Amino acid sequence: MKIRPCAGWSDIDSILDRLSDQHWEEYESLGYPEEPFMARMAEFMANSDVQVLEFDGFPQALLAVRPSDPIATTWLMATKEFFAKPPITTVRLCRRIMEGCAAKYGPILSVSHAKHPKMAKWLKTIGFEQINDKVFLFRT
Repeated sequence: MKIRPCAGWSDIDSILDRLSDQHWEEYESLGYPEEPFMARMAEFMANSDVQVLEFDGFPQALLAVRPSDPIATTWLMATKEFFAKPPITTVRLCRRIMEGCAAKYGPILSVSHAKHPKMAKWLKTIGFEQINDKVFLFRT
């Protein structure tokens, strides 16, 4: 498994084609695959520091951090294969990305609309502090 910069829409499309059930449900509740959702996603990615977690020769997850004032924000998309890997591996890589971005941009906010029962635990394990049921904060 390795971390690399996003190669653009080819990576995004590859991940969307194999999107995890939990991300599919969350994205659908926000309007995916309709044009307004895709436009918001494209605008976010164009203005973000976007890293890809790759294994088995394919991009498996994308973690984008958008520097912003007053606080940076995140966007995560992952495949079914990403969540099938041992959690310790994916958590370590995500934490490494978040630590690097927090060193550059300061605290990072994550808002999740996911209903998956392990979502909050996963974010907290990466290093996020839970603010409320949907909002998490990563600090250095």
